[in-house]
Amino acid sequence: MAKEAERTIAAVEAALQLLDLFEGAEPLRVADIQSRTGLVRSRILRLLGTLEVCGYVVPAGRAAYALGPKAFRLGWAVRDSYAGMIAVLRPALERAVEASGATAFFSIPRGRERVVIAKAVPPAGVRYVIEEGQTRQLHVGATGRVLMAYLPETQREEILSGNLPALTASTLTTVDVLRAEIARAREAGHAESLGEATSSAFAIAAPVLSAGRLVGALSLAGPIDEFQERRERCLTALKQEVHFLSTRIA
Repeated sequence: MAKEAERTIAAVEAALQLLDLFEGAEPLRVADIQSRTGLVRSRILRLLGTLEVCGYVVPAGRAAYALGPKAFRLGWAVRDSYAGMIAVLRPALERAVEASGATAFFSIPRGRERVVIAKAVPPAGVRYVIEEGQTRQLHVGATGRVLMAYLPETQREEILSGNLPALTASTLTTVDVLRAEIARAREAGHAESLGEATSSAFAIAAPVLSAGRLVGALSLAGPIDEFQERRERCLTALKQEVHFLSTRIA
């Protein structure tokens, strides 16, 4: 009986991990899923078949699938649950963009990942591309580091003891180095990264706390060759808007 329960949990976990591969409306080919997960094709097809029956994916051409209506409904439900917070975030993000010239976004921790719940982009120029709903593992980049700096130690160590894949040649994956950078982020009140999540981009992030409790991270990002030019403006904008948000978000 215990083994059967374990198999059921593993199957649900595999299906949810498969759903995590989809970003937006872009379809995924079965071959792409196989290369990214390492699962055998027969198991992928069984998982996709189950998700299709339940309405979470739909066929999208030959051997390809896209998110289905149930997935979008869940997405909107989650978005609605953060509607009040997002209403407060929007003007702060827009002010940060105007002051820094960089893309602004707000992320919250979820398990081993962080998810973007709101963003604002500069009206012109080269922009850092990020989407609301986009996820990244918490060990990656400045945003993840400031979030991890304020997680409970047991949760932080659990993340650091797991798989720490590199997204670019600059992604930090050594546990001792990550611990040191996380401690530095907490001491400084912000973190900076160059080319860690996206090789061509910089990011500067600061935590938003409410009554000492972590709410999320406010981040500014842009082309890596503009880092020195924008750094001080980004830090000033972050300081101002983090203070504003910490008094408005419960």
